[in-house]
Amino acid sequence: MRQRLAMFSFFRLFGPFCLVVFLFLASCAEASLHGIAPHEQSHITVSNINKFAPQSTESAFGAAQKTSFTMTSPAYSSRQSPQPPLVIKRAPVVRRTKVALLVPLTGKGATLGQAMVNAAQLAVFDISAQGFDLMPRDTGVNAVQAMRATKEAIASGAQFIIGPLFASAVATVRPVVHEASLNMLALSTDVSLAEEGAYVMGFAPAPQVERVVAYATAQGLHKFAALVPANAYGRLVTKAFERVVKEQGAELVAIEKVDNLAFLATKKESIEALFLPFGGQDLRRIAQQLEKAGFDKEKIKLLGTGLWDEDYLTEGLPFLIGGWFATAETQARGRFINAYQETYGEIPPRLATLAYDATALAAVLAKSGRGFDRDSLSNKTGFAGLDGVFRLKAKGQVERALAVSENTSFGNKIIDPAPTSFTNP
Repeated sequence: MRQRLAMFSFFRLFGPFCLVVFLFLASCAEASLHGIAPHEQSHITVSNINKFAPQSTESAFGAAQKTSFTMTSPAYSSRQSPQPPLVIKRAPVVRRTKVALLVPLTGKGATLGQAMVNAAQLAVFDISAQGFDLMPRDTGVNAVQAMRATKEAIASGAQFIIGPLFASAVATVRPVVHEASLNMLALSTDVSLAEEGAYVMGFAPAPQVERVVAYATAQGLHKFAALVPANAYGRLVTKAFERVVKEQGAELVAIEKVDNLAFLATKKESIEALFLPFGGQDLRRIAQQLEKAGFDKEKIKLLGTGLWDEDYLTEGLPFLIGGWFATAETQARGRFINAYQETYGEIPPRLATLAYDATALAAVLAKSGRGFDRDSLSNKTGFAGLDGVFRLKAKGQVERALAVSENTSFGNKIIDPAPTSFTNP
């Protein structure tokens, strides 16, 4: 009995202590099974958990990225290092820009058309506009093919049209382009086709006439005459020549067709500057006739347009040496010619720079995100191209900053550089 009372007294006095010891030993055993010391308990917190289930894949990614785990146990981190949350980065979305290039790739003009495609591809490479798709389309040899090419380009998602090259094709496709609410930049020199939303990129003759006549009067020449071709181009330059001579306060001695060269020769003593808007073999033939008719190039300054801008113009024909003509700057064009020849193994035709500049303009606008609306295209500050600074006017004409060149025995040289910017609005 006494033994039972002693046991009862022992548990009464030490029972709570034994219970504590028992619980401690039990916790140690459990912790040892998990390899964690009892004083190194892990504390795991989850923060920024969405209270509601995600309603879409996008929100699910967002919820996953908002979940973070904080490990505060040194023992836990030494045995099982926490992994950083998975961050899913989306690839940037590149918006595609589609620009059509309408040029003849078969039939008449195919060689020039392919050269323009080549030049345009160089422009795309040089500008490095991401997502820029150049879409060449063959306008062929007639209006039907040009129309088909334009409709195919529009159906393929073209947002801007470069081309066509020939005036007849421009006139054919222009209504279709306008109907699609698009703008176009034709490569023709026929300024009569220019209108709002239909820009003409070619070298317009009137500004060339203005530039060379203004320079000649600035050099002290005041008595002008012209020998012009009997065609639409001749009528265009005649109109510009008459206007500019009058604006410069100079005297207009005579304007004659080639057939009346003999009559013009009777007035040669009164002429200080003779305007000859011809090129190629026509210019060479007329120069020979003028020399035979007694025109003295030392007394009469010969004037021309960009049609004179060709290599070896004066070879075998010294009568043309010393003549002045308006032209685009040549420095950037020279670099382009070298790059083109290195890439394609041949020298590009003179008009290839039109395709380069038109495509470069489109690529720059696409790269800047400005698009091809009329305000962006007719930027008053203009664009710097291979043929110098130019800008598109609201009515569709192109305005170019031109230089004046002089023929020499070894080619031509710039004697009055082109402006590098436009000062007038």
